[in-house]
Amino acid sequence: MRLPRFRSLPGLVLALCLALPSTAQAHAPAPLGGGSVLQTRCTAGFAAVSGNTGYLIASSACGRPGDIVRSGGRVVGVVLAEQTPPTGAIVIRVTNTTDWRLVASIPPTDSRVTITGSAEAAVGASVCRYGSTTGWHCGTIQGKNQTITFPDGTLTGLTRTSVCAEPGDNGGPFVSGTKAQGVLVGGSGNCSSGGTTYFLPVNRVLSAYGLTILAGTS
Repeated sequence: MRLPRFRSLPGLVLALCLALPSTAQAHAPAPLGGGSVLQTRCTAGFAAVSGNTGYLIASSACGRPGDIVRSGGRVVGVVLAEQTPPTGAIVIRVTNTTDWRLVASIPPTDSRVTITGSAEAAVGASVCRYGSTTGWHCGTIQGKNQTITFPDGTLTGLTRTSVCAEPGDNGGPFVSGTKAQGVLVGGSGNCSSGGTTYFLPVNRVLSAYGLTILAGTS
């Protein structure tokens, strides 16, 4: 017996196509925070918040007021106006919440350290730094309230450490345990022969801009 032709097949195919889920769904926001690579070969220091608005703290070498900052080719946000006198750090207001979500872990993708606050460690305490060029390196806090003259000017209130750094690590976070300490603003030497670095205490930046460090559960 010959089966009749199924004349409504095109309509059925159309109905099935309409019912299938779209493959062009929006992607989930990527994690962003301390240790994220910024466009100018810099490293973000810490994530911070004020109300419902998110921010990144980094070195002033990573951008100037009004600059649009990107990471991986995607817009992160805009650099806020600089405080007076200059602190050596910048604060980036995160405007792109479609592509990014702020996290308290450093670096954002492997959560090796989750920030739980920003209590300042004493001279002699162990401190570690993360940078996009050299990764994690550790040492000790050697001095506080240091004044250093850089090509762009003089900065005061810095903390000196025995931790090494190299180009591209600028702006990266220093931590003691799970407590945020500061952002890298300069130094000498390298991670092959050793060196000296200086960070700007993060509490000074938080206070100047009215921010709170983004904290998580370690």
